[in-house]
Amino acid sequence: MCEDKLLCRQLKKAGINSFESLDKEKFENLLKYVEQSYKDHSDTRRIIEHSLDIASQEMREVVDDLEQAHKEVDKKNKLMFQQSRLAQMGEMISMIAHQWRQPLNMISVTTASIEFDLLFGKFDKDKLIKATNKIASYSQHLSDTIDDFRNFFRPNKEMHKTSFCEEVKVVLSIIGESITAKNIKIIKELNCRSEFYVYTNELKHVIINLIKNAEDALVESSVKDAWIKIKTYRTEDKRVLEISDNGGGIAKENLENIFDPYFSTKLKRSGTGLGLYMSKIIIEEHCNGELSVTNDEYGAVFKIVFPY
Repeated sequence: MCEDKLLCRQLKKAGINSFESLDKEKFENLLKYVEQSYKDHSDTRRIIEHSLDIASQEMREVVDDLEQAHKEVDKKNKLMFQQSRLAQMGEMISMIAHQWRQPLNMISVTTASIEFDLLFGKFDKDKLIKATNKIASYSQHLSDTIDDFRNFFRPNKEMHKTSFCEEVKVVLSIIGESITAKNIKIIKELNCRSEFYVYTNELKHVIINLIKNAEDALVESSVKDAWIKIKTYRTEDKRVLEISDNGGGIAKENLENIFDPYFSTKLKRSGTGLGLYMSKIIIEEHCNGELSVTNDEYGAVFKIVFPY
């Protein structure tokens, strides 16, 4: 019995039902069919190999195109990030001016008081010591402000251990006074001190952007009794930072586009449309977290989530 199905088919084509009835003519026919079969097999194999070569070349071209597209997207994102940082740097400079104005005024007032006392012979050693201590304190505040801003704009691609509470504290030391000066109350509910590793400067960038967005919404809408709430808490498997305000929220039709590049709900003179887009990339692609937004009864609620 023939075990090879291909050979059995060729035997039948040659008219051979068994090897016992084999004669020369039938054997030659068998050889002819076998030869043709292997020739067909060889042709089929060459066609398949050629097709595979073409498919492989096309695949390589697709991969090259994808790599080039990835490079272009990466280049575009870096450019957008730089634009966003430059826009924020302009805001930071104005904040520095505001942060420095009060301590500089107090230093001026204190030195004028010392000069007045000396001029009118009212020199008091204890009062002078207190005055110089005040000047030293104000000077330290100015120095700390410089360090905060310098560290914020320093490139940093090394992860550091921190917490939401620590980052919020640093951010408010930078922008807190400029917000309260606009009669906006800052409400802090910081209940999550759980630490994690993250690119701290990038996280500060996002927190500042979210708080400044809330500030802009409140100022543009002229909200009375305006407030920004900064809340941290933890669940069984998540650390959460929420930044909300009572500015009325984001229009429903804008919610799904709010993180798109160059999309802005701000006035044209003040909105670049890059802040939230870059914030989304930083949190989700750089820091393995999640950034989302919803509306509640008071206004917009931005939420940063890092898993344990």
